[in-house]
Amino acid sequence: MISACPICQSSNPKPVFRLGHMPVLCNQLWPDVETARAAPSGDVDLVGCTTCAFIWNRQFDPERMVYESGYENALHHSPKFRAFASDLTHHLIERHDLAGKHVVEIGCGDGHILDLMVKHGAATATGYDPSMAGRESQFTAREGVRIIPEYFASRKLDGGFDAIICRHVLEHLDEPQTLLTQIRHAIGDRDVVVYFEVPNAGWMLDGVSMWDVIYEHVGYWSAPALTTAFVRAGFEPVNVSTGYSEQFLMIEARPAKIRQRDFVATGTDKIKTLSNQFAASAQEEMIAWRARLGSQAGKTVIWGAGSKGITFANAMGTVHSTLDALIDLNPRKKGLFVPGVGLEVRPPQDLRLLAPDHILIANALYRDEIADQVRAMGLSPSFATLTG
Repeated sequence: MISACPICQSSNPKPVFRLGHMPVLCNQLWPDVETARAAPSGDVDLVGCTTCAFIWNRQFDPERMVYESGYENALHHSPKFRAFASDLTHHLIERHDLAGKHVVEIGCGDGHILDLMVKHGAATATGYDPSMAGRESQFTAREGVRIIPEYFASRKLDGGFDAIICRHVLEHLDEPQTLLTQIRHAIGDRDVVVYFEVPNAGWMLDGVSMWDVIYEHVGYWSAPALTTAFVRAGFEPVNVSTGYSEQFLMIEARPAKIRQRDFVATGTDKIKTLSNQFAASAQEEMIAWRARLGSQAGKTVIWGAGSKGITFANAMGTVHSTLDALIDLNPRKKGLFVPGVGLEVRPPQDLRLLAPDHILIANALYRDEIADQVRAMGLSPSFATLTG
């Protein structure tokens, strides 16, 4: 059990939210329904720090987290995400003068961001990700892009590098300060920009998006918690912002001359207030959805076989039997089965065969592009969004 805050080491955290028997790895899909239903599960017991407002799962067991080939959480199959990623990488190149420079990415997945960094002007982009072992990627075709299919270690930063990118990794670490401190040590006296991106806990709490609560995310980052972590590790934040309709929290930082070990950012009171309200609001939402699915006639599918959709399906309990499938644009998910409930992931073109009466959209950000695609097939189901 993680009893002390991983950021500031404060003790006696306050309860935030509980969700039992959730898949340990939402984004690890399975080849058949039997293995999917037998996938490892664990309990989520979120608590919040009364000092820095960081939220974490105190029941998290890091030894259960093994990221292997088959782990799949790429978002770039959506046009909306591709536009976001292109704008982001262009911004980083321009704002931090990275044209002709060398970039390292921690947790690079299939290298989509690496490819964009070189496309927009970086000389080379090297990424680390163990889930790419034995897998090919179209994004390494560009000269200068390289993926090392291993876990990142700061000792590997022995060559020249001008920027470090780390997207949607920090929330998976039970000791995030260790990584930040090691990176700061590896940078030394050089002026190197770091860019980190995490799910925005402030957005999750405010919108009561309990479907973003998953076991593999041990930490839930708000702006004050993220700022506190970076300053305590020896960085100076130069920009802290939200993006992707506020669902992502982003920080750009550079090495600071002085490490402020006791720093706590402002803005914690709002996060603490939202945390105190989250459990009751989430429970009401859960009850309403179970009642809705239990009384709804016709076929129902979820569009989005990612964290939100899979958590929703599992959280529905026995009512999940009213769901027929999950739909996803990612071709690597086709024909696989989601952990826990064991529903199959089908490609969008299968909607003609399924002929659903209702489509539940896991992420409201994609509602328009999904609705346009479905209507182009000549289908007219009802649409509802799980969040936002």
